[in-house]
Amino acid sequence: MGTQWWQLKDAELFGVFAESNPRRRALDTAVLAALLAGSTRGPTWTLSDIHRLLREVGYEEPVGNEDLAESIQRLIDAGHVVADPNYTEPVASYTDGLRRREAWSLTRRGRVVVAAVRDAQLRLERTMQLPARLLDSVEQTLRSLAAHHRDDAEMLAPVLAQVRTQLEQLQEASGDFYSAVGALTRPDVSDDEAFTANCRHILLALQQFAWRTEQSLGQVRAAFDEIHALGTETVVRRALPGAGVLDVEAQDAWVAQRVRELSDLQAWLDPGGAVELLVSAAADAVHALLGAIDRRFHAATRGSDLGSDFRQVARMLHAQPDAPAAFQVFAATFGLWPSRHPLTSAEDDVAPAILSASGSGQPVQVVLRRTQRGVASAGRPRNIPDLSRARRDASTRNREVLERLVAVTGALATDGRVPLSHFDGLDAEHTSALASLLDEALDAFDAAAGCGVAELAGARLTVWPGLTGHWVDTCFEEGVLTTVDLLVEVYTVTHESDEEAA
Repeated sequence: MGTQWWQLKDAELFGVFAESNPRRRALDTAVLAALLAGSTRGPTWTLSDIHRLLREVGYEEPVGNEDLAESIQRLIDAGHVVADPNYTEPVASYTDGLRRREAWSLTRRGRVVVAAVRDAQLRLERTMQLPARLLDSVEQTLRSLAAHHRDDAEMLAPVLAQVRTQLEQLQEASGDFYSAVGALTRPDVSDDEAFTANCRHILLALQQFAWRTEQSLGQVRAAFDEIHALGTETVVRRALPGAGVLDVEAQDAWVAQRVRELSDLQAWLDPGGAVELLVSAAADAVHALLGAIDRRFHAATRGSDLGSDFRQVARMLHAQPDAPAAFQVFAATFGLWPSRHPLTSAEDDVAPAILSASGSGQPVQVVLRRTQRGVASAGRPRNIPDLSRARRDASTRNREVLERLVAVTGALATDGRVPLSHFDGLDAEHTSALASLLDEALDAFDAAAGCGVAELAGARLTVWPGLTGHWVDTCFEEGVLTTVDLLVEVYTVTHESDEEAA
């Protein structure tokens, strides 16, 4: 029979939806929903694409690139999202070359889990559904299988996919029917709203679902007999070329699954199956409905309803003049009469309990050790090389490089926002520092803030978009940079650690 779905346990499958922080949980779920919507349109999606998809799925709260990147990383760690470099995109600049590596998509696990959670949530929120002609649609599906088996085998696979859908509809409809019947036998039948809703569901089930189901049962069984005459597995095997199952090893599993679904559907329709039990349960539903009406009618007179009984006791307790009288009513209602109980002596009962609870004291010697107990000695101590001089030399070299870089970036400081043409004529060293700052700021561009910020060696650069569609040329000693119009501001920053060192 193979492994069933309920035997495949994966505790972390839905863990991403159990995030304790509500804001992060909402953002992670919205990102998954956005990527699920995008998975039908393209292979990978960048940060700007995900921003647009978030608005499409209804996530209106503004979110920065940093928060979005952290959310994506959490989903990558959970196995729902994977980074997919897209090297087919045209590259116009070095920044575009960096950005084309920042694209993501849902994994197969993520796509299936997100769709499952979405469908489960929609099913939880749906109302009671009892399709009156559900068995008629099952009959049409079976007749279509027989017709396509003779005429058009490539259409068998789409029709077989409907079998699983109709089997799930039968399960949901019968579950809703039995839930409505069970609600009439509960103590809350005195609740007018609950009784009215369940009564209406039962009447709809009797008038539309159960009656029409009984009428169509014979026709569906005749359609199944026609499928059996052709051979169930033969029909499914003939549908395999049109199913699009590329993996050869998965083809047998696909056939076995479709044969099992047809067998499960027939089990519902066989004599004594779930559909016949549901039709016979219609009589029980009538009795439950009549019993509920009778209990509601006599609830106020002879206390046949538990909720009415408790409300009557509460009114009697409230009407008593003092606490002793109220206690007498309470005792008479629930049978709590006083009674005597034998008592044992204190010597036989209390003293042993005290001794057993306290126990006898035992001296404990506490020893402080330099190493853990049981740690073996390492033998003779080894000579540890003195690395202090090497560290000082390396620290000196790093400080010199950093001081030089601070001087270079400090020379790039501007008086407010300036266009890129402000940096015409820069030498190679200053151009390299400016290019590093620009690349980092453009990669970190935040659509919500409308700018990108980068920091390097005591200088902070902020970049804003200029005129839309306008391209500019900036001439350096190393060559000409052609890019979209940008406004740049560079200023020096001083950290607290630098001030303390000075």
